Amino acid sequence: MDYVIILGILMLIILLGMPVAFALIIVSSGVLMVYLDPQVANLQVPQILYNSLNNSVLIAIPLFVLTGQIMLKSGIGTKAFDAANKWFGHLPGGLAIASVLTCGFFASLTGSSIATVLTIGYIASDEMIKKGYPKRLAYGIIAAAGTLGILIPPSGPMILYGAMTNVSITDLFMAGIIPGILLIIIFIIYVVLVYGKKLERSELASKAERMSALKEISWLFLLPVIIILGIYSGIFTVTESAAVACIVSLLLALFVYKGIGIKGLFEALKETASNMGMIALILAAALLFGFAITAIELPQTIQLGLESLNMNKWTLILLVFVIFVILGMFMDVISILLIMVPILHPILVSYEVNLLWFGIFTIIALEMSAITPPIGLNLFVMMQISEKQGTPLNLIKMSYAAAPYLILMILLIGIITLVPEIVFFLPNFFH
Repeated sequence: MDYVIILGILMLIILLGMPVAFALIIVSSGVLMVYLDPQVANLQVPQILYNSLNNSVLIAIPLFVLTGQIMLKSGIGTKAFDAANKWFGHLPGGLAIASVLTCGFFASLTGSSIATVLTIGYIASDEMIKKGYPKRLAYGIIAAAGTLGILIPPSGPMILYGAMTNVSITDLFMAGIIPGILLIIIFIIYVVLVYGKKLERSELASKAERMSALKEISWLFLLPVIIILGIYSGIFTVTESAAVACIVSLLLALFVYKGIGIKGLFEALKETASNMGMIALILAAALLFGFAITAIELPQTIQLGLESLNMNKWTLILLVFVIFVILGMFMDVISILLIMVPILHPILVSYEVNLLWFGIFTIIALEMSAITPPIGLNLFVMMQISEKQGTPLNLIKMSYAAAPYLILMILLIGIITLVPEIVFFLPNFFH
C-alpha cells in the first residue's frame, strides 16, 4: 500500500503542474527520510544528484543537441527538403514522401524530434498546402515523421537508456537504424495507398536539377557516416563522435553553406544550454528516484506481484507498452524513460528480456508520446506552425491528423516483436 501511495503522490504533483524534476526530488527525498535515517538521507541526496551527472557518456547529449541546433539555425533543412522534393515530388503523394525522407535524414543529424519538426515543419507543410494537400496529411505526416529523431541515431534517449541499463550505446545506435528505415517505408506506403491518387503531382525535375540539388547537400552525408563508421571502426567513442559531429556541422554551416552567423551560433548555444539544463536536472532527479525506490525494494515488490500472477514475458511486455502509452499522454519522453527504466530494469532481467531489443521497443513506444494528446510535444509544435501559416488546427484536429501514424508505429512494434532479428542484425554484423 505504501508503494501505491508513493507513486500516487508523484503522479498527483506532476499533474498539478510541478516540473517533473522537482516532483521526483521531493518524493525521493521524502521516501529516503521516512524509510531511512533522516541524517543519512540528508547526506545521500546531494551526493546522488552530483554523482548521477558525473558520467562522461552523458557529455554526448549536449554535443548532439548542439549539432542539431546548428543545423536548425543554418537553414540546411530547407536545402535537404528541396533536394528530396526534386527527386520524389513527382511521385504519388510526392511532397509527403519528400517530407518523410527529409525528416528521417534530418533525424540522423540532430537526434531530436522537436528540432526535426521545427526545421522541416514550416517548409514542407507550407509547400504541401499550396499544392492542395489536405491539412490533415500536411501537418499529421510531419508531426509523426518528426518522431524519427529519437529512433534513428544519434539519439539522446538511447544514450540515457544505455547509461541506466549498461547496454552498449553503440549497439543501440546500430539497432535503431533498420527499424527507423522500416518506419519511414511504412509511412511512405501509407501515404501512397491512402492519398496517392487524390493528390496533385509536381513536375518531374530534370536530371541536371536533381543532381545539382543532391550535390548541394552531399556534404551533409558526412555527418551520419562519421558518427557510425567512426564509432564502429574504433577511431572514437560515442562521446568523441558527438564532439566530431558538432565540429563538422559547425564547419559546414560556416564555410560550406554559410547559413549561420555569430547571432545564429549564439542562439544555438543558448538553446542547447536551456535544453540541457532541463535534461540534466530531470536525469539527476530520476536517478535519485531510482535509488529511493530500490532502497524501499519497490522493483522487487512489483516483480513478486507479477510472478504471483503467473505472467509470462510477452504479457509483461504488453503491460509495459500500455503503461508507456498512458504515461505518454501526460509526460514527455525523457521523463517517462528516466522514471520507468529504474523500476523495470531488474524486472526485465528476471524475465530474461533482452535489454538491447527492449531499448528499441521502448524508444518506438515512447515516440508515440510525441503525437499523443493531451501533451504531445510534436502536436503543439505543428499547431503553432499551422497558426502562423494561417490554417490553424486545434489540438483535437491535430491529434486526429496524427492518429493513423500511431497505428503504424504499433505495427512496427509488432514487426520487431515477431522478427527481433531486425533489431539485432546490424549490432551482430559489426561485432
